[in-house]
Amino acid sequence: MNALRRIHAALVPHGIVVDTQPVSAWPPVTTPAGEQGALDMRGWTELIAAVDERVAMVVGDGLFAAETKPSFVVADTFDSGPALVETVSNWQGTAVPPALAARLAGHRGTVQVHQEVRLRLLRAL
Repeated sequence: MNALRRIHAALVPHGIVVDTQPVSAWPPVTTPAGEQGALDMRGWTELIAAVDERVAMVVGDGLFAAETKPSFVVADTFDSGPALVETVSNWQGTAVPPALAARLAGHRGTVQVHQEVRLRLLRAL
């Protein structure tokens, strides 16, 4: 919340903060052959819930007006299954289920994670 207060102080009057967050708890993982499984991002969605509480506080304090726009899907593309597992294993609040990791271990083509992303605009008041 302190960061949002500092951002508010730095904005021009009625300036806008664009807040985008992946919000899928189980985003699907696909290869050209189809869906292979899903990542477990429940830990990440818990973090987003905490962020939402803090945003609600600064909105309640009259610093910002919040407007949520329709969500959209973003595909993160990786060169191979092992590249996805290595990278995603370092994402905060994210786990690669063992069965998915096993399916991707030998995949040498592209792999995608399809995440629903929320777009929220915070207008400084």
